[in-house]
Amino acid sequence: MKIEIDTIDVSDKITDFTQFLQTTDRIILSAKFGDGKTFLLNELRSNLKEEYEFFTIYPINYSVAKNDDVFEYIKRDIIIQLQERGFLDNIDMEALFDSIFSFEDLASIVSFLLSFIPMGAFYDKVFKKFCEIKKKYKEKEHTADKYLATFTNIKGSIYEEDGYTKLIKNAIEWRSQDHIMNGTKWRKKKPVLIIEDLDRLDPEHLFRILNVISAHIDNPSSPDKVGNKFGFHNIVLVMDYDTTKHIFQHFYGEEACYEGYMSKFLSREPFRYSILPYMVTAVENKLSEALGISLLLPAYKNFMLKLQHLSLRDLKKLITLNTSDRMLSNVLCYNRLQFATSLPIFQLMIYMIECGMTMEEIAQDLDFSLDSYKSDNKSAYGLQYVSLMFPIYKMMYENKHSICIDNINYYVMGDFSKLISNIKVERYSSWDQSSIPLLKMKDFTTRLLLLKKSLSKSINFSALHQ
Repeated sequence: MKIEIDTIDVSDKITDFTQFLQTTDRIILSAKFGDGKTFLLNELRSNLKEEYEFFTIYPINYSVAKNDDVFEYIKRDIIIQLQERGFLDNIDMEALFDSIFSFEDLASIVSFLLSFIPMGAFYDKVFKKFCEIKKKYKEKEHTADKYLATFTNIKGSIYEEDGYTKLIKNAIEWRSQDHIMNGTKWRKKKPVLIIEDLDRLDPEHLFRILNVISAHIDNPSSPDKVGNKFGFHNIVLVMDYDTTKHIFQHFYGEEACYEGYMSKFLSREPFRYSILPYMVTAVENKLSEALGISLLLPAYKNFMLKLQHLSLRDLKKLITLNTSDRMLSNVLCYNRLQFATSLPIFQLMIYMIECGMTMEEIAQDLDFSLDSYKSDNKSAYGLQYVSLMFPIYKMMYENKHSICIDNINYYVMGDFSKLISNIKVERYSSWDQSSIPLLKMKDFTTRLLLLKKSLSKSINFSALHQ
């Protein structure tokens, strides 16, 4: 047996995050490393692709770069994504080049574009326009322009406005509007910049990126205009908010106010996310379905607690576990009885042990009374219980195949002289209950521990996590 989980339903988180996007310009997606944030982001891209255009960058890729160079790499990564999606094709290159103050800046961005764009119409357009316009720069390089350029073109400046930035802003503005291109309608979308794994950066790189972004928000040259860097509709910073707090206080000192610092970027609380509870729910649902224990599973308190405290790594191991690999035999023999190890009770025990449960804890979970249920339909619970527990019951009462639970009689049909691979239970009410053992498993824990020796002949307990 193997748990097959095709998808994990995080639709409620998609809805919540969509509300964040609609109401919040700058968002921190807070999730611990390995907590499934990549899965959430992929789901977001898939579900919101009609309204939003997502761009994702990974500053960890340039962690060896000098601090001042980090933002230059960010800009170039964005430009490459813009070009790959065709968003640069209709940029007014002449207007863009005219807005660039220095010839060095112009030559730099043209050289960068020509280095990665394929040969074709757009390549020719860029090169041709560069050749036409470069003469203008010799004429416009007067003192005022040079002075202004010292502030806007300095690499790493928090208020930079070089050619790369202008190109990005123009492309983002273009994507934010409706267009008809080559007979195809391009419906406007809201561009979103996702900056991944910020808490994996060294402190200098991390806080430089945050400072550049927040500086744009607080730009004194435009105090009435609040917006995001490059004109993005939203910027999403992906990090563990609490881990980043420790990094901040280690870098700036224990007395530094982390919340005050982050308030320059955040307008509301971080969006906290973990896929763990969704994975647990998915595992519970699959086990319930596969083993026929949907009504019984909530009563297994030890098992439920173990599942809820598994790490994402351990949950993935549980999902990929093939229980047949933990079987020494396909048949479990006890005296004259033969049971197929594929029966739900043995499969359940494997999953329980794999979660770290002891035999004592397993016995405690399985030895419960139906009196604990606050339901009018105890018969349904009883049918599931007998179907699951019959192999253990049969080992305790070898000559019996009828069970009485809470004054309800259950009859298990089959030829018990052969291999028992399927258990069919029906409810009866007509026979003499005195001939049926009343199921009171007060000694169930002791009995199951005694049975472990027999079970170990078919189940490889040593291969399981105990």
